[in-house]
Amino acid sequence: MWLINCQNYQLEQNDIDGPNAIPYCILSHTWGDDEVTFQDIQNSFDIAVHKKGFEKIKGMCELTLEYGHSHAWVDTCCIDKTSSAELTESINSMFHWYQKAALCVVYLEDFALADGQLTPTKADLQPCRWFTRGWTLQELVAPRDIIFHDCNWTQCGSKVQLLNILYRITSIDITILQSSDKLYQVPVAQKMSWAAKRNTTRIEDMAYCLLGIFGIHMPLIYGEREKAFFRLQEHIAQKTNDMSLFAWQHSKTELGLRHSGILARHPSWFAGASDIKHWLDPVIPTPSWIITNTGLELHTALDSSRGETGHRLYLRCTSGHVDDKDGDPPLFTIWLRKIKSSYVRYQPSWLSLTPQSQMRFGKPSLVRIATSLTPAEGIEANSLYFSHSDLLYPTIKIQWECIEAYSHGFSVSHSYYPEHLWDIRRECFLASSSPRFVGVVEITMSAPIGDSTWEATCYVVCGLRRVDSRAAEGTDTLCPWAIVLQHRKEDNTIEGLDSGYTRGDLVNPYRLSTLGITFRSWLAGNDPPSLGMNQVRYGDKGHLTISASVLAGNHHRQLGDTIVIAVTPVLSSFGWLHMRSRPEH
Repeated sequence: MWLINCQNYQLEQNDIDGPNAIPYCILSHTWGDDEVTFQDIQNSFDIAVHKKGFEKIKGMCELTLEYGHSHAWVDTCCIDKTSSAELTESINSMFHWYQKAALCVVYLEDFALADGQLTPTKADLQPCRWFTRGWTLQELVAPRDIIFHDCNWTQCGSKVQLLNILYRITSIDITILQSSDKLYQVPVAQKMSWAAKRNTTRIEDMAYCLLGIFGIHMPLIYGEREKAFFRLQEHIAQKTNDMSLFAWQHSKTELGLRHSGILARHPSWFAGASDIKHWLDPVIPTPSWIITNTGLELHTALDSSRGETGHRLYLRCTSGHVDDKDGDPPLFTIWLRKIKSSYVRYQPSWLSLTPQSQMRFGKPSLVRIATSLTPAEGIEANSLYFSHSDLLYPTIKIQWECIEAYSHGFSVSHSYYPEHLWDIRRECFLASSSPRFVGVVEITMSAPIGDSTWEATCYVVCGLRRVDSRAAEGTDTLCPWAIVLQHRKEDNTIEGLDSGYTRGDLVNPYRLSTLGITFRSWLAGNDPPSLGMNQVRYGDKGHLTISASVLAGNHHRQLGDTIVIAVTPVLSSFGWLHMRSRPEH
């Protein structure tokens, strides 16, 4: 590793595990603008001293000398990030580097002690950005000795002195804060929960920042996005048979996800696992497994007593809130369904505790479970189980039919978002029974006109709403709504063409604006754009007529009536196109 000589700001190599290792202080901070890089220190020091980030390096070096050490490590300038090999080695070694440091200095740039204040309170520290970043998790856990400093480099207290406050902010057990040597005793799901509310700038770093926490070494592949977190879990699964790895549930705000693989998509899905604990069956050993190119394979017995609803897999873990002194504790349970030769997880938002007296086991067999699902596999799973009587969620049906086309070569194409919730065979969205669900159908119409092509795109945005907004979610009656929007490329605005609810209500302009912004941002994969109310307007009558029929219902009750929306936007002066909805049967 590279260290800064605090006397002259030169970078020097140090073998921290060798006989001539140099003791060093290590900085933990949050990155800002204009940070000093490895190349700045090595080749352009005159430029480096004028960068905003140099003040942080200068403050760290001065503090290191005060604490009686000669060398410091700062991640901004002590890693040559132009070398992929060095970057990979550094990230895989970073937990070890923080463990071996003589002292870790935490710099809180967004907090200052008040005049006369000696130590901060929980209310002082909790808003600090340092507690929200993914990388600072291992920087809190790994070092034995930490001293916190405010934005003026004033000492706020040591890790030992602030132990109870740190526990209350992070939910990390005090024994782990005292010594990272006991990390192996903590269930996988509980360690994941520590990162549930943290974030990183790069998507992949949400996995890479956890390598040290789990003792994993793996290559970095920037550009793989969410696959990095799947890879991390696969490495964990190859190292342990801790079934709490599967004790996650996706947030209810992650709408409509009905089937998934056995692995979570993000640490936030472990948010409720902070109190989870292992349970070892004194008779039946915890099953072991292997990861293959087709998924996770384990030899176990499933509970198939619920028939078509699915098969229950009992995990060897329970809640820390359960008092098991009088008997065997209930176990966390997930549901599986079989798709072809593999199982998938059914209803990933379900994670329940099942009393062991209610468990029914079949004959042990080889169970293969998909680790993740592609959108196409999700669609296949949804379609296969759509007609089962236990399906509790509604569907939203949108059907289109071109009945007149007076121009040779005229074509209509459709796209559906979210793709994995669109049932191609039945032409409907498999919606969540929540008023937060939003589905989008993109309809693109095109035709050749001379040497060019005329094209227009409209969007039908649909969802469910509560009849009684005061009713508890899941107990009220839901009705479908729909709006039709057009994206005007010439001025990059959204034009509201028509809208409707069942039961005679209309979407007000504010609701239309909110939905329009949300859906367009969703399609673009970006944060919501800044779009003012005056930029959402209704089109005048013209020569293009579009109508959409939306029907929501399920096997248990009818959720609402059919909506018919007639739209007459001014898209062009050509009068040869007419579309209308196909009647529902």
